[in-house]
Amino acid sequence: MQYPKNLLAQTLIQLCKAKEIKHVIISPGSRNAPLTIGFTNDSFFKCFSIVDERCAAFFALGIVQQLKEPVALVCTSGSALLNYYPAVAEAFYSDLSLVVLSADRPEHLIGIGDGQTINQKNVFKNHILYSANLIEDNQEQNEIEINAAINFAIVNKGPVHINVPFNEPLYELVEELSVKPKVEVSKTIHSNIISEVLDELVHIWNSSKRKMVLIGVNHPNQIEQKWLDAFAKDDSVIVFT
Repeated sequence: MQYPKNLLAQTLIQLCKAKEIKHVIISPGSRNAPLTIGFTNDSFFKCFSIVDERCAAFFALGIVQQLKEPVALVCTSGSALLNYYPAVAEAFYSDLSLVVLSADRPEHLIGIGDGQTINQKNVFKNHILYSANLIEDNQEQNEIEINAAINFAIVNKGPVHINVPFNEPLYELVEELSVKPKVEVSKTIHSNIISEVLDELVHIWNSSKRKMVLIGVNHPNQIEQKWLDAFAKDDSVIVFT
């Protein structure tokens, strides 16, 4: 099996694999070649190539909604990344685990008018759970940032952005991996409702003569049918959706 020679690409792909991100939607480009090569060469990943970035992002959202698991979205540098914004905003407000992986120019080419170059750092800052801006030649810190970003997407259910600077050459391959990144396991946060509070809420519900239930966006079958049937038979309850 062949791998991209770039260490950042190796690190990111291995951590995605370790965290069970199986579906990868890839937009076209050259700067993201190390990621494209790495993902498509590994049979663990199911990769889709979609030319239009906006369509690619919403296609990824559909998979997240259907499978209830994080999906990676890969693009090249420059304005290509901005075409993901509508789907990122949708993921933010719908609690969908979208992992955006954007290739970027190296730091010394930012802000000097180089072609297909914009400031990609924190570009989704108002609609993102976590932004990781990786740095060349800083392996330990990059591993921390990648772990943190993906764990945020898994635990907190929302979009994250990992910006990855790639220097040329972009298409070099190797037969063996050069790095073995440390995997930080995501910790699920359990919110425990104090029994006294729950008892009080049950008392208020049972003693109320008129009750209103407002139901927002949910995954299919998230509310058990028996509760819906009970509400439908209870003349004291009105349900809005």
